Amino acid sequence: MRDLIIIGAGPAGLAAALYATRKRIDCLVISKDLGGKSNYSVHLPESEGPGAIRADELVTVYKNRLEYLRHSHRLAGVKELTASDGAFVCTLDDGSTERARAVIVATGTHLRRIEVPGEKQFLSRGLGYSSISYSHLFAGKRVFLAGDTDRVLDSTLEISIHADAVTTALLAGGRYSPDLLARVGEIDRVTVIEEATIKEFRGDEYAREVVVSSSAGEQTIAADGFFVEPEPEPNTGFVGSGIGLESNGSLKVDGENRTGVPGLFAAGDVTGNGYEQILVSLGEGAKAALSAYRYLLKTGNRRE
Repeated sequence: MRDLIIIGAGPAGLAAALYATRKRIDCLVISKDLGGKSNYSVHLPESEGPGAIRADELVTVYKNRLEYLRHSHRLAGVKELTASDGAFVCTLDDGSTERARAVIVATGTHLRRIEVPGEKQFLSRGLGYSSISYSHLFAGKRVFLAGDTDRVLDSTLEISIHADAVTTALLAGGRYSPDLLARVGEIDRVTVIEEATIKEFRGDEYAREVVVSSSAGEQTIAADGFFVEPEPEPNTGFVGSGIGLESNGSLKVDGENRTGVPGLFAAGDVTGNGYEQILVSLGEGAKAALSAYRYLLKTGNRRE
């Protein structure tokens, strides 16, 4: 049995692994890949150097460190996580199991695609799924946003501070707060399309325009950047019934990244923190590892 298992190897999981290694914790990272969503970058048309949107270089440093410690990670998926007899059991997709005294869940979220023509073609080429890190790059530009919850309205408020023009498509069937919708409607440079359906993205090497249908008819909208932002879903489908989840599927944590289950910690976007920032996830991962270390020391479970 190991001291600690870290499930997920995005920024939070990688930082947790590095700090666990520094504390000489017998640790195993289980993840299908290294880097998580930070592996995907979005580039803007006619943009080079600092204009390119890319993951923080710190993630690469953490990835390289973990790749060097090959005995400390397994490239695999976790089918189920359960708590039993004072320990945690991870059942992997191949049926094998790993046991540990403590676990950090850092599996992040997955973004729901809308499955329309051009979406896959232009992904990372002018089209992305989260604008929260990129708003400052759109000064003087036109941006198209689409979503089905207040998430897209929050993004609209933020990006409208920088962009010259923002078109926000509220997808049909979505749920939006009236007060937030009213606030967005007060901004002159924002155009809101209600009950919208995205039909297609078009372009050349990059996405250049989107076709949107609504009660007002069908229209083609040109922009310098496109973001489709349906509410992301936490990657917690493997969490067993004995481990409580929030109504949205996230793992609730306290200020030390502890869940309600002793020995179980969580870090990064899987906690529903809503920030979706690499540096925030790196910090949470480090904090979760230090909290797990303290837990192992206090309970006398750390293997000497």
